[in-house]
Amino acid sequence: MTDPASLVVIGTGGLARAITYALAVIPQAPIRVSVVGRDPARAAEICYVSSARAATSGTAAEFRPVTVDLTCADALTDALAAAAPAGVVLAASSQSPWESRTSPSEWTALVQRAGFGLTLPFQADSALRVGRALAATGRDSWFVNACFPDAVNPVLSAAGVPVLCGIGNAGLLAASLQAALGLPDQRELCVLAHHVHLYTPPSPADEALAWQGDQPLTQVSALLAAQRAAGRAELNHVTGLTAARLLSGLLAGAEIDTNLPGPLGLPGGYPVRLARGRLDLRLPPGMDRSEAVAFNQRAALRDGVVVDGERLTFGPAAREELARLAPEIADGFPVADLAHAGDVLGRLRDRLRDLAPEQDLRSLHPVTRS
Repeated sequence: MTDPASLVVIGTGGLARAITYALAVIPQAPIRVSVVGRDPARAAEICYVSSARAATSGTAAEFRPVTVDLTCADALTDALAAAAPAGVVLAASSQSPWESRTSPSEWTALVQRAGFGLTLPFQADSALRVGRALAATGRDSWFVNACFPDAVNPVLSAAGVPVLCGIGNAGLLAASLQAALGLPDQRELCVLAHHVHLYTPPSPADEALAWQGDQPLTQVSALLAAQRAAGRAELNHVTGLTAARLLSGLLAGAEIDTNLPGPLGLPGGYPVRLARGRLDLRLPPGMDRSEAVAFNQRAALRDGVVVDGERLTFGPAAREELARLAPEIADGFPVADLAHAGDVLGRLRDRLRDLAPEQDLRSLHPVTRS
């Protein structure tokens, strides 16, 4: 009897739970999932629910909790080496996407004004640590990143950290289009979309692009209306299932035609084909790679941050806000300086979290080096 395929899921929040719960019920072959988090009770709870779901569904899926401080590189490397995974998926960061709902403050108001891209250093921090720890194990394991992959995966690429792809965002939009069109799968569906397209764009000219077969779809906004009206927490149930199907397929070496964010370290989301662990773009007729990347970089600007090669620049709204509050990073910075930028933004975040939303910021002094 062959050993079960090993997968590591890092995180214990809503998306990590949705992925793990879906993994419990869909695999056709035996899998062993290690749920890694810093809170042992949360990791154990996820494994209990997943194990009960697997038993009820009759799948050969095993789950075990692993407690690790993700900020400790050696402990994280040791945990990944012990799990010996075929792949790792990261669904944890130091900036919750739910903060504006759970703990609104002037920080969350700033992110809404400037664009989600302002949080990139917090999203990339965990991904860089996990990617480097995985590389340090010496294993030929693939890495899938769920933390703002549209912008983080290009950072990983610039930093020399291998990443296969992301999940969510373009994948969620594609699943929504697939459902609206009544398609059995995504073989005939090609989607170019960025994280910013989770929301209705200000102009129809800025909408996501999609094709069914060789034909462009002309009613993308209408087809995405149900998804955009749904609560963000509810959307995790869609993203979790699409991610689990992708991960299960990767573990089995299956051929998959789908749409994903951040494939091959590219900005934004693209139609892709996965086969035996290899990923290739499958762009529609008349669209080449440079045009697809340019489309996603224009969308990235609206989302607040653009990663172009080894340099990161902020969009106009973010740059204007940072010019007042953190001028030393307002004009952007090299990817190599991401940790310093994260320190600057971290100090700003700490200050603004103590202020109620829309509090007058004119009396605040800019953040300076400590």
